[in-house]
Amino acid sequence: MSQLDWTPGDTAPDRQGYYETRLDTGYTAISLYSVLGWMPVKTPGNMVSWRALPPAIEKEEAERHLQEIRAAQSHVPMDY
Repeated sequence: MSQLDWTPGDTAPDRQGYYETRLDTGYTAISLYSVLGWMPVKTPGNMVSWRALPPAIEKEEAERHLQEIRAAQSHVPMDY
């Protein structure tokens, strides 16, 4: 699949990962497709299409997401 090709939003990707998504508001966003579906679930519009990110950009996005998760976990009190 060419990275320039947009796929209709009602077609699911064949793998989990990060994708560029185009919304009906005209905006684009980076979204995660996982076993739970598209994330984030709440967006400022409805997704109309998506396309694969270049591998290097997808890797950067995954690392950024992991850093956010780790930072959030470091602020959770462990009182149990």
